[in-house]
Amino acid sequence: MGLIREVASIMMLGGVSSHTGREPPGKAGWVRAKAERARKRAAEAQAVRAEAEAKVAEEQAAALARAAHEDEAQRQADLRKVAEKEAEAGARLATRPLTAA
Repeated sequence: MGLIREVASIMMLGGVSSHTGREPPGKAGWVRAKAERARKRAAEAQAVRAEAEAKVAEEQAAALARAAHEDEAQRQADLRKVAEKEAEAGARLATRPLTAA
């Protein structure tokens, strides 16, 4: 019968604890310190991410510069080939005898 009374009193009073819901005095400082450590870790992670993004951007710029340089080198080579072919064609026309039509 004692157990039933205990359960009934718990239900009537809304619980057994006399705790008012406030945190113990030392816990607030602990929570603030924990939050500060979390902010510090987040700032460090953000700095690492920014550094990684900068490195990726630098590598992309270098790759684009190399590609542009290679494209220009290929364009110049193509122009030299065209100029050589035109010079050969001009030389063949110059050495060909003129025929009367």
